[in-house]
Amino acid sequence: MRYLTISAVCLLMAALHMELRAQGQQGSGNPYSAYGFGTLLNTPQVEQAAMGGVGIALADAYGLNMANPASYPSLVLTNFQTAAAIRFLRFDSEDRSVNGNRLDLLGFSVGVPFGRGRWGMSLGITPMSDVGYRISDTKQVAEGPVTFEYLGNGGLNRGYIGLGRTLWQSNDTLNKGTKVSLGIDLNYVFGSIEEGRKAFYPAGAGYYNTRVTSDLALNGPVIRVGLQWAGDLMGKVRMVERRQARIKQLTAVDQRKEQEWLDAGKDPAERRAVHLPQREAEAWRFRVGATVEIPSDLRAEYDITATNFSLSNAGVEITLDTAWAVQGSSGHVTLPLQWGLGFAMYNSRWTFTGEYKQRDWSDLGIDVEGYEQRSVLRTRGTAAVGVSYQPSGNGNGSFVERVTYRAGARYTEDYLVVAGTPLNEVGLSLGFSLPVMFNTTRSRLTFGAELGERGTSTDGNIRERFAAVLIGISITPDFREQWFRKRRID
Repeated sequence: MRYLTISAVCLLMAALHMELRAQGQQGSGNPYSAYGFGTLLNTPQVEQAAMGGVGIALADAYGLNMANPASYPSLVLTNFQTAAAIRFLRFDSEDRSVNGNRLDLLGFSVGVPFGRGRWGMSLGITPMSDVGYRISDTKQVAEGPVTFEYLGNGGLNRGYIGLGRTLWQSNDTLNKGTKVSLGIDLNYVFGSIEEGRKAFYPAGAGYYNTRVTSDLALNGPVIRVGLQWAGDLMGKVRMVERRQARIKQLTAVDQRKEQEWLDAGKDPAERRAVHLPQREAEAWRFRVGATVEIPSDLRAEYDITATNFSLSNAGVEITLDTAWAVQGSSGHVTLPLQWGLGFAMYNSRWTFTGEYKQRDWSDLGIDVEGYEQRSVLRTRGTAAVGVSYQPSGNGNGSFVERVTYRAGARYTEDYLVVAGTPLNEVGLSLGFSLPVMFNTTRSRLTFGAELGERGTSTDGNIRERFAAVLIGISITPDFREQWFRKRRID
């Protein structure tokens, strides 16, 4: 029996550059997470996910918005948030389909207003990307079939602390005036990506089985800056005038229909009057938001080891020797610039918003000895729209009227190019937020659902279809409890 030869090493390394075609997906992972830094997560917040993942131009008085640090000064009460997602996955190729599911915790965050409403602070920890896959593939060589197994797990996370300040505000009321705010997040990105690759050769063919394990650990600071500008779109005076004009028009229509009804000799009691607007006119406002994530260098450490092993009669792997290893290799990874723009129009009941985010991953810089990026990367761009509706607005009402309903859609040109095919992703979402102890707090329980797909099953590739159920909770203190606020009189 021969030891691992150079040709066998070349065969194994060629297999590591696999093209994701009709390989089988096992377990609950995602085969696309074998590329790049894994599957990039859209948003860690259920409210945003239920609206297509939007958030750059949003601000909430009773809920933290992590998409833009300029929104922090809009908080009125201290807020704590956490969430989880249950994901159902289906992978289709030309000849097979495989299902999977997983449970993901989406981190937690805390938002604190201070400085008489001019300042806001936030801190927390959230996931950024996820790696989890188990892929098997079989290739034919002269001696027979060789089975390759690829395993991976891990991902990147971010811990952050952010600060936002209102730079200028022409009016202190919520329904009038202009407000400009600026915010900054100091993120600390950290995590590791562990991968294992094995080659099982035909018994008696003269080869030892081979195993390659690697671990890439990243950490370092990343700075994000955000800006929001809110102002009046249609003032209340104008909306009142439009409401009065509408009532006048509908009243004239009602009078005409009433006369026609009477002229036809019909019973006046059976006629249905034209419905007139009952709600008070509201002003419409707008908010423009922008975010920039500055290019950053992350420290990187990389370990990789290749070993030979045999299988016992019981199937236990017995390590024979180490073919080669690189331990403690250090360097850096440069994340490229990311920017986003958003626009929203809203009143106390309705919010309509849209945004676009982009990062050119082809500018990713990697300077780590022994590490090689196995996939082609491109610009990742996401366009999303969302809407929310709360029947009661800022006032009181029944439980159903205090529920906030949400819906959204997004389209993403993913940063991965697999087997020469760029990946695109589309998703539709909806959800609702239930008030919790509305008389004493503004806490809420939010449920969301998302359906979508990524990739294509043509040309030997794999199409991913996904459904997610998201559950989040947002907690604010009792109105009588003034957390983090200095008391003037004890």
